[in-house]
Amino acid sequence: MKQALRVVAAVALASATASQVTGTATAAVSARVSDLSAARLVALSLASAQRAGWCTNVSQGTAVGYTFGASTDSGPDIARQSLRLNSSSGEARLLRGRLYVRESATLLAAQFGRSAPQWANKWLLLPAHDAVAVSLSSGMLFSSMIAQVRPTGTLRRSPVGTVRGVAVIAVSGSANARLGLTRGVETLYVAARAPFLPVELLAGGRVQGVPTSLSVTFSQWGHHFSLSAPTGVTPLSATDLP
Repeated sequence: MKQALRVVAAVALASATASQVTGTATAAVSARVSDLSAARLVALSLASAQRAGWCTNVSQGTAVGYTFGASTDSGPDIARQSLRLNSSSGEARLLRGRLYVRESATLLAAQFGRSAPQWANKWLLLPAHDAVAVSLSSGMLFSSMIAQVRPTGTLRRSPVGTVRGVAVIAVSGSANARLGLTRGVETLYVAARAPFLPVELLAGGRVQGVPTSLSVTFSQWGHHFSLSAPTGVTPLSATDLP
């Protein structure tokens, strides 16, 4: 998550459009839910997420001159991500510590700080210690993704509402520091029924001084996927990229 979210936001200096809880729950919710504190709801939600161990998260947003989005499948030791920035796109695969990336010329230039059109849309293998690899892979694996989800500070909960047709409770607080936002706020929408899995996250603050908001939806909890290394890969050390 979004980690991918941080990378896209930092590259674009963008501001995502945030969705809101609307309406009221259309079905009865367990009386026990109404007795749970905001902190307890978040704890139950993230414990259920940890047990699931796999998920898909999707972000999208807009800013002046920009549209961006990212979709990430996160597992314990494998992850795949596709992202877009305006008409530019990229893909990353993380397999047991090996990060493969294939990006458009625009994204490559933004990530590496120099133009390198000869490597656009070609698979590159980045060493684990490379700064770009560390930035790109942050938040891809399940453990690092879920670590970005918990709101911090004093938490507040809403009555039951709906998000995308799902009965949820909104828990609001300060933004998780791992999201990379300064002076940030965050709302986590938790399913109002057991096992209370996360449904959506909204966060807003600043990235490099620019007002930025992030939106991510969660799905496919516990859904395992397989992943293989791409073919025709060039090690970063064999290129002229820094």
